[in-house]
Amino acid sequence: MSSGTYLGRAASLALLCMSGALAQPPLIYYRGIVNAASYMPAGIPAGAIAQGSIFTIFGARLGPAQPVTANTYPLQTTLGGVSMNVIQGNTTVSVIPIYVSSGQINAIMPSNAPLGVASLQVIANNSPSNLAPIRIASSAFGIFTALGTGSGPGILQNFISATNQPINSATVTAQLGQAIVMWGTGLGPVGFLDTEPPTAGNLPVKVEVFVGGISAPVEYSGRTPCCAGTDQIVFNVPANAPTGCWVPVYVRTGGTTISNFVTMAIGPNANSCTTDVFPQITSVFVNGGSVGAAGPVRTTTRHDIGTYTGVEVTSDYHARFATSPKPGQFPFNPAVAFPPAGTCTVYTLQGDMLGGDLLPSLFPATPPLDFGPALSLTGPNGMKSLIATFTGGSAGYLGGAISNGILPSTLYLDPGSYTIQGFGGANVGAFSTAFTIPQPTTWIGRDQLIYVNRSQPLNLAWSGGDSGQVNVILGFGEDLPLNSSAAFACLAPPGASSFSVPTDILSNLPATRANPLHSKDVIYLLSVPGGSIKNLNATGLDYGISGFALITGKSVVLQ
Repeated sequence: MSSGTYLGRAASLALLCMSGALAQPPLIYYRGIVNAASYMPAGIPAGAIAQGSIFTIFGARLGPAQPVTANTYPLQTTLGGVSMNVIQGNTTVSVIPIYVSSGQINAIMPSNAPLGVASLQVIANNSPSNLAPIRIASSAFGIFTALGTGSGPGILQNFISATNQPINSATVTAQLGQAIVMWGTGLGPVGFLDTEPPTAGNLPVKVEVFVGGISAPVEYSGRTPCCAGTDQIVFNVPANAPTGCWVPVYVRTGGTTISNFVTMAIGPNANSCTTDVFPQITSVFVNGGSVGAAGPVRTTTRHDIGTYTGVEVTSDYHARFATSPKPGQFPFNPAVAFPPAGTCTVYTLQGDMLGGDLLPSLFPATPPLDFGPALSLTGPNGMKSLIATFTGGSAGYLGGAISNGILPSTLYLDPGSYTIQGFGGANVGAFSTAFTIPQPTTWIGRDQLIYVNRSQPLNLAWSGGDSGQVNVILGFGEDLPLNSSAAFACLAPPGASSFSVPTDILSNLPATRANPLHSKDVIYLLSVPGGSIKNLNATGLDYGISGFALITGKSVVLQ
């Protein structure tokens, strides 16, 4: 056979492969359908898509390489060669695309879409995608956020006048009693066509807004006349709302469905805010200064769900970080954006938080500052070199113990006096800071906590610690098959020895599965003793802190 014949066959095969690749259908990613504002995972109780709301589809080959946006009314059911259908049994409803691209589609779920579980299919240039599951509800509100992640500062406008409504931020704060305009999507269906400019008017669904856990008066809740599928809620900041740079805000619709949690800044004047928890850190972070922390951590968790016998796992760690964030209009990082004492906030994520998947904005956008060589820690059990072994080179292991005696105890962090020392690096100078680890805080009744009824408040009590101690209640609920996580954080008031976690805070934690190994559900009490909180005086840091944190945990069943 001639070389020309071989070349001809090779060319034909290449063309066949190319045509096969070009013919690949659109692909909707697994669990790739979310509310366009909240990004709440489908596996979260409130992760449904509301009738009449804007939702987002993530995938591959969904539409044209060059994005196309619908910018004229009436909207159509085809845009850029892309159309979509919601299918439930014998019912098929056309979805309204408003933005299409190869990797993402934004669309309006029609107000007449069938309620309950259905399938969504994308058709791009006459090629149908896979059928993706979708859950449709009458209302499931999402608040738009300034960072576009579903958490952090919300798109909330301080109403000053009809022509002056700046977006709320840490430097454009709201005052008590002030009117606020919230932007979101998902209040529910409307009686007019979703393809036409919206008609203003309150929608019939019951709408409640909570600011720092306090109910806020609602003046309006309905479509905004500018944009199909987009809702506005106008409310007044409660006169008794807490102040701070990151006061949690959420919406409850229909008396039961909880939105994503966003933050707003409330202060005594229009251009500054502060927090009552580590205010120095807040001040430096908001103004774009350099901030750092270094110290030891003990975690002790009782695991008795999905096990033959209960076991207590205790580990000692050390951690350090330093960063100099770029100043911006909307500073936010879940690790330092503390809500006011006495309040709670909630985060949701498509992923496994306890498995290492990070919340948006948690990892600083700027490189970490260099502490130099390994720090040292000296205490009652001698000196330890704090060698970073994981978490991006910012943390390491000091020792541990397991209650069943499988391994000998190597615990290090006994109560007593400690000194942490740094030797200076490229960004952070040398330092030596002394602090005290007191007798540990005791979580009263921890081992008896098994079932957490999410329709009832979760009450925790503790004893011990010292004056000035900061106590944080943390909870995680994870549905592993649906790859969905929710977590809450509540800061107890100063001096408190108990706290009641409200039902709204618990409501979006996924219920524990019949096979508990398909879930990760745990409650933690994090305590930072006041005697361990010391200023880490080091050149290169506008503010640094050192100290000790005790994290006590208990696995639970979420009902």
